[in-house]
Amino acid sequence: MVKKSLLTILLPFFLGILMVFLPLLRDFHFESAFIAALIGCFWATISSSTKKECNSDIFSAVKILGSIFIVGLPPFIYSLITGCLSFDGIGFWVLLPAPSVFLGYSIGRLYRTFKLLWPLLFSILTLIICGFGVWLIEFFNLPQVYFFNHIWGSWPGPIYDETLRITESLIFFRWITFLWIILLWILPNWSDSIQNKLITTFSLICLLFSYFNLDEMGIITPRDTLKKELTLHIQTEHFELFFDKDNFSNREAEYWAERHEFHFRQIIDALEIKWPEGRKIESFVYANAWQKKKLVGAKFTSYVPIWLEQDQLHIAKQQLEGVLKHELVHAISKQFGNDLFNGSWSIGLIEGVAEAIAKDASSQSTLDQILASEKNYPSADELKRALSTSGFYSSASSISYTTAGSFIQFLLQNYSVRNLKEAYPKAIFDEAYPKSFEEMVSKWHDHLDSIHIDSVDQQVSEFIFSRRSLFQKTCPHAFSQKAELWDRYNFHISNQDSVKALDIIDELYKIDSSNKLVKRDWIRQQLLHQKYATALYAFDDSDSLLTLQLLHADALFLSSDVKSAKEKLDTIEPNLENSTSRNFKYSFASRSDSLQWFWFLSARYNQRFPDSLDFKKLSYPNQIIIISKMLEQQPDATTISLFSSILLENNLETDWFDIYERMIEQLVFSKEFELAESWIRALEEKELRLRYRERLQELIEWNYFVQQYSLQL
Repeated sequence: MVKKSLLTILLPFFLGILMVFLPLLRDFHFESAFIAALIGCFWATISSSTKKECNSDIFSAVKILGSIFIVGLPPFIYSLITGCLSFDGIGFWVLLPAPSVFLGYSIGRLYRTFKLLWPLLFSILTLIICGFGVWLIEFFNLPQVYFFNHIWGSWPGPIYDETLRITESLIFFRWITFLWIILLWILPNWSDSIQNKLITTFSLICLLFSYFNLDEMGIITPRDTLKKELTLHIQTEHFELFFDKDNFSNREAEYWAERHEFHFRQIIDALEIKWPEGRKIESFVYANAWQKKKLVGAKFTSYVPIWLEQDQLHIAKQQLEGVLKHELVHAISKQFGNDLFNGSWSIGLIEGVAEAIAKDASSQSTLDQILASEKNYPSADELKRALSTSGFYSSASSISYTTAGSFIQFLLQNYSVRNLKEAYPKAIFDEAYPKSFEEMVSKWHDHLDSIHIDSVDQQVSEFIFSRRSLFQKTCPHAFSQKAELWDRYNFHISNQDSVKALDIIDELYKIDSSNKLVKRDWIRQQLLHQKYATALYAFDDSDSLLTLQLLHADALFLSSDVKSAKEKLDTIEPNLENSTSRNFKYSFASRSDSLQWFWFLSARYNQRFPDSLDFKKLSYPNQIIIISKMLEQQPDATTISLFSSILLENNLETDWFDIYERMIEQLVFSKEFELAESWIRALEEKELRLRYRERLQELIEWNYFVQQYSLQL
């Protein structure tokens, strides 16, 4: 008996030790709690449905839960030692395993008490139906990527969003689980006493009320709910678009609607797809990543639920420019996906196709240049692993995206699109292509060897390939108080709520004033709110960062101490000239005299812009910076047209290509085709990076598309 009791302690503890050797599961956080809940529920059901001992059921259930917590003891100790232990991790271990164990036990106990012929079989079937069947119904019918389930607790969305938190929705859902536990426990004897009848009635009423409020409490998010939240609605030939009306003007929404149609036509041409007549894609564009997290469970991750019958996009406003085309490829490639979920069995292939067509891994280097800079090309076997689910997620997503994207781009350039579409559903290349996979990889390597690269490509490549995947991080979900404040600060910034942003950065600065990046943003907020004396008082001799020293000079100028501001700027001028950072290359020119400095700061902190006469007097860097700031606001088409005409009289600098691109996009949208074409011709004459050439070609296509599309309207 003693040996058996010892075994019930040692065996779970040994399982917990094994978990410490597994990435993610070693942390006392969501992933380990999720596994514990799933195991605990089945363990409790099997135990209770086959129970023959005379001891109480409550004691047996608590004993099983105790064993589950013993499993969690090694991850708890590991997280404590490594500094990864968090309140949220403890919360997940309370809210996931405990209710699941008691629910599993109550289900087995119910069938055992009813004396069914096969209580164990019915118990297991119930868990499978509730744990897997219900999830499948939600998965194939709801647009969300978060899920709640009584058997395994919850799935909060893409775990590589990293900030997994305890939410009110999880607490509410586990309250529903608790009601089910009470109901199932009382049900066999519900008529034995008035007390049991009252408890049963109370549980049923509470369950009914709870299930009527699943939507309001964030347990499910139907499409209709999204349409009620995102009420600015625009229809185009191929899209139904839904925007947050408080964060999008009508002009912005129309611009992005047209960009949707533009990328749509690019993609169907590239993939040689005949789009079904009348079929429309729903695009949900959220105010920010936080709103998207609340509604559908994905924060910084844009996604396309390809498994749904209705084509959909889910993107936050701040991510539109970078990911729209990529996500649209996912929605359109459903046309040749597999029958089960409209995709490929290879996640790497799904993402590789999108990357190959969108080409958006870097704004400065092409996919091939990034891979060519790495030199240690993946072998055929390594690439096959990268094009598998496990291999794809074992590397940081940017690495896998880029590698798969470069290879798929090579295939599209050298073989028929039909070959790719044939290989795509099952990720079987040898049957779809005239060459073996190994031979195609070898040819790809030869192609990469022929790619010209420079130091910029090497830096971009080094940055991308130095990223660690979620599995390689020490504390993948750790979220300190400082990180939480920083997250809230960025939320208010994205919401354009400068008052609340100031309050949060003040709070963060009080507890982390030695952090120079925090101090930088704190000072910027002081200057934005005209608290110049407060900002000046904060500077000291430890502020060696050039950014802080420039802010010091700006604060002096804004406080009308022009002489001291000029002296400070002269002091740091040599450091600005010697800096290798492009951010500081034009800092002195932007502040070279009082006029330049005034309009630079007016644009940055007051959203105040010069008229055309003053604009002509400004230095070229300041003209560029002012146009850039105007483009960040709701741009006035007439002013942008006038200022861009003035700007075109100067010699173009490729350092400003990003701003030129945004400006040309707006000119085209405003139907300023002649001026846009003048800008395109001017850029064509410049010696541009290969990636810039790709982007310039897209501007040419955008200009052509809008001219043709506007004629159709």
